[in-house]
Amino acid sequence: MASSMTMTTSFFGSAVAAKPATATTRRSCQLAVRASMDLEKAVAAAAETTNTRRGLVLAGMATVAASSVAKAAVADVDNLLGGWTPLPNPRAPEIVNIARFAVSEHNKQANTSLVLDSVLKGYTQVVNGLNYRLILSATDERPKPNNYEAIVYSKDASLQLTSFNPLLQ
Repeated sequence: MASSMTMTTSFFGSAVAAKPATATTRRSCQLAVRASMDLEKAVAAAAETTNTRRGLVLAGMATVAASSVAKAAVADVDNLLGGWTPLPNPRAPEIVNIARFAVSEHNKQANTSLVLDSVLKGYTQVVNGLNYRLILSATDERPKPNNYEAIVYSKDASLQLTSFNPLLQ
């Protein structure tokens, strides 16, 4: 989903061309256009200088800067919207409470008696609210715990179990 810019520099004719690749979000498209405009200004300034080598170095630096800004902005947008971001501490009390809720809801829906052992991994996804994808360990009447993936949707301080599936061992 990341967009990038294709830029070429000719050291023989001091020409620099910038062509934005297909943009996936409105914000990344705006940043790519802004970076292209900044690059064109740098190229124009470089063309006005009498020292061609200095102008080429400045144009090359502008190219690198514009590309870095566009890529960083797209990465931030991709992480915020729709992508799964790992939780820094899946064993935090609020995450464990969400996992307990998931196990309790699954027990009600499937008429089982699972007991939460621990949360192994966790991820969040920003949607119209927040999705939690938790990999957890739970035990039933068998002594060996099983791993499950639970997805819980959270919005306005309410929780809803979206899915609860066993993972293959």
